[in-house]
Amino acid sequence: MKGPPIVLTTDFGQIDEYVGVLKGVILSINPEAAVIDLCHAVPPQNIGRAAELIFRNHEYFPAASIHLCIVDPGVGTERRIIVVKANSQLFLGPDNGVFSRLLETDETAKVYELTNRSWFLKDISNTFQGRDIMAPVAAHLSRGAPIDEAGPSISRESCVIIAASVPRCSDSEIIGEIVSIDRFGNLITNIETIHFDRLVREGGLTIRIKSSEVGFHDTSYAKLPDRRPSALTNSSNLLEICIKNGSAADFFEVQIGDRVLVTGS
Repeated sequence: MKGPPIVLTTDFGQIDEYVGVLKGVILSINPEAAVIDLCHAVPPQNIGRAAELIFRNHEYFPAASIHLCIVDPGVGTERRIIVVKANSQLFLGPDNGVFSRLLETDETAKVYELTNRSWFLKDISNTFQGRDIMAPVAAHLSRGAPIDEAGPSISRESCVIIAASVPRCSDSEIIGEIVSIDRFGNLITNIETIHFDRLVREGGLTIRIKSSEVGFHDTSYAKLPDRRPSALTNSSNLLEICIKNGSAADFFEVQIGDRVLVTGS
């Protein structure tokens, strides 16, 4: 491998050819590129989920990594395609809010609009600009092309920012929601462990989802009671509702956006 890795995050899934074609374009320009799949299971057009995935996981990649994020319901419109330089890494994708958390938290972030057509493929479609524009630009950057040759610098303030999904907190309760369901059927919420500190409680925590109560366990999956709904803190410090050796999503018959209530006990 020569140069930094290219990390892919998309809503393409793995059934169709789209992810493979992205990699083909990248390797045609830089055969020695290391291409890493972060996630291709972002719910279709869910910009907010993609923004959270990138924000919470980019720190685990080497400095100078190039994150290519293609969750782009505005493909073919006048929306810009940008490169953000933040936290010693590069983030490439549509200017639709997918880099909101990065731009909000890194005041030193620099942003460039992609306009250098010599880095694009010759023919650009209206429906797959990830292939025709973003993938080749990522490949050129991985070969060491200067970022300021990608296009002009633009202000952080001009970029699209979308509000993050945050819970409503008081001294007596936290009202959050399910923001993701993983392949194990675990329900990931937008409630962080720091939110628990606001609760006035003498004992533990009680989590309510639909009409059910779930106990909180400060432990690992293996130590949870078998096949019983439980809640714990996951590796991203988010409240997660799960069932050891089962699926919480199937058990509760819930979907993304459903409410989760936390109270002190």
